[in-house]
Amino acid sequence: MKESRGQQLKEPYILRISAQKGGVGKTTIAVNLAVELRLRGYSVLLADADSSNPAVGMHLGMESAAVGFTDLLNGKAKLRNIVIIHPPSGLAVISNHISKPSFFMTEKQVEQGYKELTNSDYDIVIVDTQPGYFPDIVAKNIDDTLIITNPDMPSYTSALRLSEYFNSLKLKHSLVVNRISGRKYEISNRELKDTYDGQICIFVPEDEIVPVSIAAKIPACIMNPKAKFSRSVFHLADFVEASAGLQRTNQPDYSKPIKRKRFFKFKG
Repeated sequence: MKESRGQQLKEPYILRISAQKGGVGKTTIAVNLAVELRLRGYSVLLADADSSNPAVGMHLGMESAAVGFTDLLNGKAKLRNIVIIHPPSGLAVISNHISKPSFFMTEKQVEQGYKELTNSDYDIVIVDTQPGYFPDIVAKNIDDTLIITNPDMPSYTSALRLSEYFNSLKLKHSLVVNRISGRKYEISNRELKDTYDGQICIFVPEDEIVPVSIAAKIPACIMNPKAKFSRSVFHLADFVEASAGLQRTNQPDYSKPIKRKRFFKFKG
C-alpha cells in the first residue's frame, strides 16, 4: 500500500478502466469519474491509452491535440509535453491521435509508458484503454481496474472472461454495471452479484443526459450534477477514494451534491 503524504501519495494510484466488449460506456465512465475526482480537489491525470479507437478527446472537446499517448509509448514525447488541461474542470488529460490510430505496441513500449505514469506526481491516474486483454507487464504497473459492462448477456459474459484473466494475473478488479434500464432481458442485480466473484462497486442507470453531454462535449457530471448518471458517478468516486486511500482535509457531506456550475439544464 502506498504511504500518504498529506493529500498526495508518494506514487499516483493507477486505475485502469477496462472492458472486454466495446460500446458499454467505458470512456464515458472514465471521463466523468476523472472529472468528478478533479472537482473534489485531487490532482488527476486522465490518459487515453486506446490506440485503436481513442475517444477521450471527443468527450471533452479536445480532439485536436497534436500529440498523445502513443507518442509517449514511442518515445517521441515526454509526459510533461503531452499533458493538456481541460479548462472547465482543470483535469489534466493525455489525449490520443484520432486520425492516426496505432493498433500494435510492443511490450517494451507499453512498460515504458506506464513507468512514466507511475513516476508522475498526480494523486491518481485514470487510464482508458481499448477493449480486450493487455500484456501481462501492465498488471505490474497498475493498482486497480474497473471492468465496465452492461446488464445484457453478451456484455456480461465477456466481462466475466476478462475478470478470470485478471484473476490469473492476481490483479485487483471491481465491476461497474452501466446502462441499467430495468428491461426484461437484463440480468438481474441479484444474479450479477451471485455470479461475479469480485466486488460490484456501482449500478449505473440509463440516463438521457449521457448522449446529450457527449454531443455537447461537456461531461455529464458538469452539465447536470443532479442527473441520475451523475449521482452514480459521484458514488463511484467515493469508492475509488476509499480504494486509493485518498483523504481530503475537509470531508464533504455526501448527502448533499458538491456545488458546481451547471452548464445546461436537463431533467435527469
